[in-house]
Amino acid sequence: MGSKFMITVRKLKLTIINDDETKRNEQYKFIRDSQYAQYQGLNLAMSVLTNAYLSSNRDIKSDLFKETQKNLKNSSHIFDDITFGKGTDNKSLINQKVKKDFNSAIKNGLARGERNITNYKRTFPLMTRGTALKFSYKDDCSDEIIIKWVNKIVFKVVIGRKDKNYLELMHTLNKVINGEYKVGQSSIYFDKSNKLILNLTLYIPEKKDDDAINGRTLGVDLGIKYPAYVCLNDDTFIRQHIGESLELSKQREQFRNRRKRLQQQLKNVKGGKGREKKLAALDKVAVCERNFVKTYNHTISKRIIDFAKKNKCEFINLEQLTKDGFDNIILSNWSYYELQNMIKYKADREGIKVRYVNPAYTSQKCSKCGYIDKENRPTQEKFKCIKCGFELNADHNAAINISRLEE
Repeated sequence: MGSKFMITVRKLKLTIINDDETKRNEQYKFIRDSQYAQYQGLNLAMSVLTNAYLSSNRDIKSDLFKETQKNLKNSSHIFDDITFGKGTDNKSLINQKVKKDFNSAIKNGLARGERNITNYKRTFPLMTRGTALKFSYKDDCSDEIIIKWVNKIVFKVVIGRKDKNYLELMHTLNKVINGEYKVGQSSIYFDKSNKLILNLTLYIPEKKDDDAINGRTLGVDLGIKYPAYVCLNDDTFIRQHIGESLELSKQREQFRNRRKRLQQQLKNVKGGKGREKKLAALDKVAVCERNFVKTYNHTISKRIIDFAKKNKCEFINLEQLTKDGFDNIILSNWSYYELQNMIKYKADREGIKVRYVNPAYTSQKCSKCGYIDKENRPTQEKFKCIKCGFELNADHNAAINISRLEE
């Protein structure tokens, strides 16, 4: 794909989704059988090239070797007795792999006896084209990621919430789903614990070499009216409010009302299938609410990073908070802690440094003269310094103060 992309490989744990246990076991067997067929094909194709090479007195420019290499294709008779998995395109992938490995062996000393002919093991991962892996979310109200593969096999990506780098991995897979990252040739195998693993090859667009302005910092203030208010430290006129807390609280109120209705209905159902359905509906509401908040935070964090990139910020200053860092009901019900994590890993990808600063008095301090007094903030939205008379939107003033702090 050229130099505009960075290639990376991620390991994903997979499990096959199929309610029919017999069919699910057959699908696991399909993968093992396909892996074995590939093992046979790889070694047969390599032996054909090797024999032609040796018969040509190790001359890769000989007519015999060139003709043999040319005839190593999908229609080659050497594959006639091998049963390849339906839709795996293994013949083509085998030929490409063998030719590539043989040429590498030549370059690395095969002719001088410094390198042996490649011998493929039975456990060699099953190669698959990136176009055969179709990533998507299970449904609109789910954060489960599924992969549709060949032969009507559907995988679920197994990612525990306690797994290291959970958010970063989910962010990466979201970019695969929305098409920002391209999937290249990948491979599937069973590890020593018999767990199914996907070696996922990704082509990630390289970032443009835009130099940050030395010391330029974006301050991020969490507010009541706006989820985030951002401002530069060296040009306070460059600022922006991001999102609407009213929108957030309205949506959360709808989820709360749905939960209350279902909980009330549960009180009137003593048992049986009716109760099971109500419990399932209650669980679905919880999943939908969690996904809404996560999507909302993804949107807010992306806009913050885009603003920082556009203005070439070297740093982003975030308030040093904990998971229980807010008394305000709107803020405590909104996962700002999760938002901070999203900002952090997205900033890391862009080479922007995140600093966590002490937010003490940032809402009471005058960003012009530095005077601190709780009377400086007569209302939630208005800031007016009682010492110098400076007036400003309260969130804007706090964002300026946060932007000017250091760790």
